[in-house]
Amino acid sequence: MVRSTGRRRGVTARAIIVGAALTPLNVLFLVKATWTVGGFTGSESLFTNTVAVLFLLAVANLWLKRRQSPWALGAGEILTVYLMLGVSTGLVSSVWDLGGALSGSITYPFWFATEENKWRDMLWPNLPTWLTVRDPGVLEGFYSGMSDPYDREVLRAWAVPALAWAGIVGALMWVCLCLNSIVRRRWADEEKLPFPMTILPVQLVSEGAGLLRNKLFWVAVAISAGMGIWNTLASVLPALPGIPLGFDYTSYVENNRPWDFIRYRGLEWGPWAVGLCYLMPLDLAFSLFVFDLFWVAEYVLSGHLGWTTSAWSGFPYGEQQTAGGFIALLAAALWLDRHYLLQVMRSALGLKSPLRQREPEAFSHRGAVLGAVAGVAFLWWVLARAGMQGWAVLSFLAIYFLMCLVISRLRAQLGPPTHQLYGAMPNWILSTLAGTRALGPRTLGMFALMRPFLQEQRNNPVPLQLEALKMAEGGRMERRRIALALAVVAPLAILCYFWASIHMGYRMGLGTGKTHVWHLWVARWGAQGMDEGLRYPSDMNRSGSAAIGFGLIFTLMLTYLKLRLQWWPLHPVAYPIAIASTIQSMTLAIFGTWLFKALLLRYGGLRAHRAALPFFLGLLAGSATVSLLQRVLFQMLGIRL
Repeated sequence: MVRSTGRRRGVTARAIIVGAALTPLNVLFLVKATWTVGGFTGSESLFTNTVAVLFLLAVANLWLKRRQSPWALGAGEILTVYLMLGVSTGLVSSVWDLGGALSGSITYPFWFATEENKWRDMLWPNLPTWLTVRDPGVLEGFYSGMSDPYDREVLRAWAVPALAWAGIVGALMWVCLCLNSIVRRRWADEEKLPFPMTILPVQLVSEGAGLLRNKLFWVAVAISAGMGIWNTLASVLPALPGIPLGFDYTSYVENNRPWDFIRYRGLEWGPWAVGLCYLMPLDLAFSLFVFDLFWVAEYVLSGHLGWTTSAWSGFPYGEQQTAGGFIALLAAALWLDRHYLLQVMRSALGLKSPLRQREPEAFSHRGAVLGAVAGVAFLWWVLARAGMQGWAVLSFLAIYFLMCLVISRLRAQLGPPTHQLYGAMPNWILSTLAGTRALGPRTLGMFALMRPFLQEQRNNPVPLQLEALKMAEGGRMERRRIALALAVVAPLAILCYFWASIHMGYRMGLGTGKTHVWHLWVARWGAQGMDEGLRYPSDMNRSGSAAIGFGLIFTLMLTYLKLRLQWWPLHPVAYPIAIASTIQSMTLAIFGTWLFKALLLRYGGLRAHRAALPFFLGLLAGSATVSLLQRVLFQMLGIRL
């Protein structure tokens, strides 16, 4: 007889302690991966390291339960650890997305300032001293390595920026948490969105351990783990042939006009990609495949006709089109939910409202609204103190938070393999619509410093907050407690990030050949972008603005057709997402899983789909676990591939 763990099913103190204790180790592991190999996880909607930890915890916990151990965890406790690690992973795991390259961005303009580039006179006065590290003696060790990271002068120089950035990121995540609390009831209870990214975590920790007792699940775990182990051995033993899980066709299109205008030139079909793609609904999978081909054709045709000279700038303005597409998705969501949001505001103001909180929420309507207002006020004060103009601060915060809500909605409704918003964040949109001349030097300076947080958004942890509130259903967790745990872990993760960056930087050196070049690339782009904006101020980009307008109108048209015509096959979400590198690399996996799932549902029905689901969840669990263990082993042995 297994002892009940009902009294520990929620967000307990020991679960929070475990999550907080693992956060520094998780951050150090991820920072080391970004410094040495350029990254490890973060480009897809699920993080391989957190899935692996969740799977290993679930297996170990099942063993403890069978022995009636008091150390056995409840479902809510395991999910608490998973979610806390997920937030810290999302904030630091990629130099291309959120905070992975922050330490380089706040130091690069000072270390690389020369008499020739005049950065001391042009850039330095427009960068806040309390958000940067500029002492040459301190930066010498950070960029050259082979020095003591725990020297008193080093710690003193980094302390204020670390605390300031922890406050900024904590406030950003806090406001998003309040907004997610507001929309949870509408999206989860009333619209009953499926939340595909919660399927694996919830099933792994279910009280009956049904997934862990499913034979098909373990067959998939064995297949994906076996393939991962074999390829790991093949990577260190050249005589051993590897199992092909992808194909790079760069050599076929390089310098071969117009095919060299294809932006991403690789395909993958590994177990991880297949498992992720199976979680998508059929209409999104089909639409992603179609629009993937659409984007490739658009760039190839533009190159063939001579309308563009580069796949990364100018016509057909792919990033600007996608920005317009995401704005359209945001406008559609706000319009469809306008009555609910109005009632929330009435409830928050104490006016008569039909909304009644039928079950405990993370925050009351009034608490969520006041919490969001307080967070925005703090961020307004910080950004204004940094020198940003009032209208720029307002536009920046509005676009950022609304785009984060778009990401949450996409994940909750459709579960795409990635949510890459490159070009749709406020620094890109404002520079296109208003121009760098109108933004001013101080605003451009903050954009340069925040460049790591305004990149592709693939690992943005905001949708994980909403998924946490969804996973709390059924008494697994107390929403208020998990919300507070996630609110605390965000600034903790940033402080751990600075510690890990200092630890790695002063030993390896950011400017040496021991570290991956991507860190310097992102930091250099931010500094050079600011330099260009100051030297050559521009007005509104009319062509880019027109592309934003086209993307907005085209997406609204697709949305109208999808809502009005039941037979319409193309989902509007696919248009702005399909340009992402992750989606384009998964083209074959998307098509293959779509075809298999369509045939399965047609001839086997929903029952067959549910029977097959554990197999694809097993592909995710097995490949994630081997990937994590491989990276841990390689870091311990000092192997870099």
